[in-house]
Amino acid sequence: MASAIPPSFHHRSASLGSRSGSVPRSASVASGSRVASGSRGQSQASSGIASISGDFASENAIGPSKLPKADKDLLLEYLGIDPELPELAPDLRSSYQKFKAITLGTPQVAALGRDVEWKSQFGDQRPWIPTGVHFIDIFIAKSQFYKFWKPLFKRAQEYQDMKDWLDQHKDRLSTKELWKFDSKRAPTFSDLRKWLDEKDREVDMQEHDVKGKRKAPPSPPRLKKKKNDDRDQAVVQRKHKKAKVAVDSEAEESG
Repeated sequence: MASAIPPSFHHRSASLGSRSGSVPRSASVASGSRVASGSRGQSQASSGIASISGDFASENAIGPSKLPKADKDLLLEYLGIDPELPELAPDLRSSYQKFKAITLGTPQVAALGRDVEWKSQFGDQRPWIPTGVHFIDIFIAKSQFYKFWKPLFKRAQEYQDMKDWLDQHKDRLSTKELWKFDSKRAPTFSDLRKWLDEKDREVDMQEHDVKGKRKAPPSPPRLKKKKNDDRDQAVVQRKHKKAKVAVDSEAEESG
């Protein structure tokens, strides 16, 4: 098995940039949100993380990958992902683009061990076969992805208005319309969880109201009791039998 951290490559295959993978490039993410490299980028990222409170303090952290940049670019370009996507500022929209790239790209990464084209790039060297963890860690820590990103964004995709806003669809609601607060403040993951919880409650209440308006099924008709059922007949027979026994006793005494 190849080393967890492969050697840097001094050249790339000419086919890398032209490969059309199923993972879209992040063209929909505004270029203005891109974080520059160096201390400035780290400062902006730290500021974005600090704005998140509670248990969401680390879900926007920069990926913990230890891979050299050349290796990250090699993998991302082969999958058809913009290598600059992991460097975007950690806000909700860019995080959603990263989430989609991870979701769509993970199956492709899992298949690289059988991908002849991928292996051919390494020539006579032993090919590097990255794992799913290598891939996810380029964007975010694996534990944070499964703990925060995946459950929240999967829920968000169930609401078209939120999905359109995250994708920056041309017909999306404005930030103020959707979030109900001043658009000058950027929504955080905590805001997203609160928004989803409220929407889930609204849906539950609507379903409850619909069920409450349903007519109750009619009660089954009661069976009419027979005037002389078996139980009444047995009682009559027992009384008649006792009376007959009493008459026979009187006859014997008189005889």
